[in-house]
Amino acid sequence: MSDARLSRRCLPALFLAGPALAGTALDRPARIIVGAAPGGGADLVARILAEHLTGRYAPQVMVENRPGASSRLGAEAVKAAAPDGTALLLCPMPVLALFPHVLPRTTRYHPITDFTAAATVGELAYGLVVRRDHPASDLRGFIDWARAKGEVTFAPPVAGAPQHMLGLALMRAAGLDVTVVTYRASTLAMPDLIAGRLDCYMSHMAELAPQIRGGQARLLAVSVEPRLPGFPDVATFAEQGFAQLTASEAFVVMLPAAAPPPVVAALNGAVAAAVAEPAVRDRLAQLQIAPKVLSPAETAARLAREFAAWGPAVRASGFTPEE
Repeated sequence: MSDARLSRRCLPALFLAGPALAGTALDRPARIIVGAAPGGGADLVARILAEHLTGRYAPQVMVENRPGASSRLGAEAVKAAAPDGTALLLCPMPVLALFPHVLPRTTRYHPITDFTAAATVGELAYGLVVRRDHPASDLRGFIDWARAKGEVTFAPPVAGAPQHMLGLALMRAAGLDVTVVTYRASTLAMPDLIAGRLDCYMSHMAELAPQIRGGQARLLAVSVEPRLPGFPDVATFAEQGFAQLTASEAFVVMLPAAAPPPVVAALNGAVAAAVAEPAVRDRLAQLQIAPKVLSPAETAARLAREFAAWGPAVRASGFTPEE
């Protein structure tokens, strides 16, 4: 069936005006598919959205967890779903833009052709931390310490994650001899850092902030500009001479390819209205996510830029996927 015929078939059911819709774009339930287990950052964002899209985008919006394959199972499920607006993907953008480059043999979707961009929700910064009693108080101090030591151990939360690529770029630019330590789960790295068995760890600020505020880890640099409002005394990577590490992790809402434009527009409007609510912004702030809603075209453009940029970055890193 052609996209045009699909759109004509879907639109009457999706956009009939009348009491049954109760002001929503869809006349039936929708599900937000998340490629992670309950309780993680993406799951929490999805549940915030589901609560506030219910009654605004669809009569009911539920969260469906599809953990596995580094969040890629969720993307595969949405790729295979009907493009009628009832199956939404909520994921960090690197799941689409980066993982096809680091896991090419087992990634069964194309980020551009298999999905329709609907919106971004917000952005999350990355940070580099050391143990609380480390002799270095900033990034330059850490680099000097690492050079004197001769070798440094570094861990990302997951092998092949953006933090892995950024960490390798930092170590290469600083001329450090690095051993990358990988873990089965991100929760295993922080105890080793705190105990001094790991020299440095890079993750997103949602994971790091509680450890930093609790005095268990020291933040050396953050990946966004300007400085984070919650950590105004911590300089950015760019301020400390590493502008190439300026990056953020956007949470995106995607639909299957060929989703009808009115559905995409309605979803974007519903996400924008939800994120504009003070209660939603407060809950996102608790997760260290800066609210930022982009249009479908802007979201698609950002995805295309990041997908194009990650290819050469991964090749330059020397990363070899373990599949």
